[in-house]
Amino acid sequence: MKLLWKTAILILLAALVCGLSACGCDDGGDVVYVQTDGIQVTSVVVEGHLGGGGAQNADGSPLKAGNSLSFRSRDTGWPMTVNACREADGAAPIASLVIPEAPAEGERWFVYFRNGVLTYGPDWPEEG
Repeated sequence: MKLLWKTAILILLAALVCGLSACGCDDGGDVVYVQTDGIQVTSVVVEGHLGGGGAQNADGSPLKAGNSLSFRSRDTGWPMTVNACREADGAAPIASLVIPEAPAEGERWFVYFRNGVLTYGPDWPEEG
């Protein structure tokens, strides 16, 4: 019986940790920030009428090209404001972008810098 309780508690803790993560992984988020340009971004903060949150590398280091951070609109709502920040604490925003509406069903918005401007679209950005 003790083993059953321990197993149940471990499963609940794992579910809680997964549910609370701001997510630097592919968790099905409908907005994904992708680091593309040489612009130094350390954290990304999103805000909407339901709330907001942020994500960064665990060690607080700047994102490298190809790194991505995923966000769920169910935590923020639409429109969603995406802030790319120079500091790990979300301070010193470099650029902001307002995404007015949800992507099409089953799709995502990919947010990235293109020619020094924060933009978004339905496809993973090409390199270069």
